[in-house]
Amino acid sequence: MSKKNNVIIGSGLSALMVARMIKKYKNPEAKITIIEREAKIGGQFGSVDYGKHGHFDYGMHIYYESCIPEIDTLFTSLLPENEWNILENNYKDVAGLFVNGKLQTLTPYVDLRNLSETKIKKYIAELFLNIQKQFGKTLPDGANAYQVLEYRFGKTITDEIFVPILEKLYHNHPSNLDEIATQLTTINRIALFNEDVILDLMNSAEIRARVCFPNQYTMPPIRKNKQRGFYPKKYGMFRVLEKFKLELENEGVEFYTSTMVNDLQIENDEIVSISVSDKEGIRKIGNIENVYWTAGLPSLASVLKIEMGQMNYDKQLNTAYYVNILFDKNPMMDKLYYFYCFDKDYRTFRVTNYTNYCPKANENRGFPICLELWAHQGDVTDEKDILDLALKELNSFKIINNSYKVTFAKVDKALGGGFPLPTLNNVGGMNAIREKIKQKNVKNLTSIGVYASKNVFFIKDVLTDAYNKIAYLN
Repeated sequence: MSKKNNVIIGSGLSALMVARMIKKYKNPEAKITIIEREAKIGGQFGSVDYGKHGHFDYGMHIYYESCIPEIDTLFTSLLPENEWNILENNYKDVAGLFVNGKLQTLTPYVDLRNLSETKIKKYIAELFLNIQKQFGKTLPDGANAYQVLEYRFGKTITDEIFVPILEKLYHNHPSNLDEIATQLTTINRIALFNEDVILDLMNSAEIRARVCFPNQYTMPPIRKNKQRGFYPKKYGMFRVLEKFKLELENEGVEFYTSTMVNDLQIENDEIVSISVSDKEGIRKIGNIENVYWTAGLPSLASVLKIEMGQMNYDKQLNTAYYVNILFDKNPMMDKLYYFYCFDKDYRTFRVTNYTNYCPKANENRGFPICLELWAHQGDVTDEKDILDLALKELNSFKIINNSYKVTFAKVDKALGGGFPLPTLNNVGGMNAIREKIKQKNVKNLTSIGVYASKNVFFIKDVLTDAYNKIAYLN
């Protein structure tokens, strides 16, 4: 009899890692088929190819260790150690922030030290009073982003500093946003004290959780773990994905791209076959052992024919673009890998300077940057106008000036419509979908990915969740 088939839906990083986990930790002889609806694999970890102008990643994507060796070695072993840029200690993740009209290069957290003495005293007093007030208390389950920030910093800092930032990013007051919104960008700490003062204060875990060290380059080694970042020395995360695919194919894994899943046939609470369609037509994949769904909960709910009733999602009001540009010289971002923009009058979400963490990114083509731009309704939509807006904002950040020459530029819409809107309604909807999928009790179906388990969003958590699920499968 032919081997039973382990089918993985989706081909992003989590899907490829699942395939390696099965081969490494479950059954080296397992038959695995990966189905991807797009023409190429990789999802957000992929790259776009501009021919003679080279590749651009989809924004900033470095592999950050989960600190579980059984997971991380599956990725890092794809290349010899001397072919990786290994980013560690204070240079693991060098980020900045444009806020209050200034680019901060020493810290990615909002720096309040330049405010008036009266304002600083007020913030310090409220912060310490709030720490004392909240000491020993915990937030209730389901707390919204506003409640989380108020619990951490007090009402004044929350209202005056963080409410405008979250309203700029998500067009919602944080009371309408899920707690995850406080983790997506650098708003879980503030810079409030100089280095000599904070060194003494850092002995307190309560303060350390709220106040950052103001200089990321000289920060002392007080860390929970030794997490590192990995990026190939030869620019382009697509190179790792190609190696991933080759390794898996050598192990007998089959890839079907440009292929849609139409239906799952279920008998006795198990998937027995999968109906798919591609350019050749409709066919069935049978003899199923397990199905690992990494392509998102809504699409899984759809093929399972789960009735979602009156569930209405809050739509993202921003249209997300990748503005990819080659300059004739390195933008003036100091050592920053990327920075966020929190000022409300800008459309920029994040700017990434690839050369600062991959020195060969500019090899034979110029200096590549990616500006992730979130356009509002009614904004310009013509590519030239979007590019003009991006260049105007880059000049305003003072990371380029009139002496910089653009040697290539291209605007692309972000994958999947851009960043998911982290409202209470949307996250609650995802939680409800997950529960309805669970109630279906399909024994050989495992959901993996964002929100596949509660509070799982970042790739580190996705991979840890996947590893735990596969480790406990029969």
